[in-house]
Amino acid sequence: MTPQLIFLNLPITSIARSRDFYAALGFTFDERFCDATSACVKISDTIYLMILEHAKFQSFAPLPVGDAAKSCQHLICLSRNSRAEVDAITEAAIAAGGTDTGKVTEMGDFMYGRSFSDPDGHVFEPMWMDVEAAMKAWAPPAG
Repeated sequence: MTPQLIFLNLPITSIARSRDFYAALGFTFDERFCDATSACVKISDTIYLMILEHAKFQSFAPLPVGDAAKSCQHLICLSRNSRAEVDAITEAAIAAGGTDTGKVTEMGDFMYGRSFSDPDGHVFEPMWMDVEAAMKAWAPPAG
């Protein structure tokens, strides 16, 4: 069975700026699906971002394109393998022109996350979780 893939489409204002930003986070591109107004960002073997300049995005969208810098349209949560990786991708995003939203999520010693926006205002939430420890912490009391 072929695994299902996720292609999250994001409207952006500048393909060059966005390509530089996502490359600085360590992501690669599937050049088969890139052109002067769009690019396919490979997050993992099953998760991709299609970044499309507004006019191209609008050609696919059933509704008008919103402004991610003015309202939160979605939260894109990306799992990381450690707290250090959460900090590393957030710091790389800030250094590459993104914005630290200031939001930090910390739950005991089993979950940690931060939040940043890309140059167009799309919010990403890298997070790490020790699932077994979380399940123990969230389990109902024995009784």
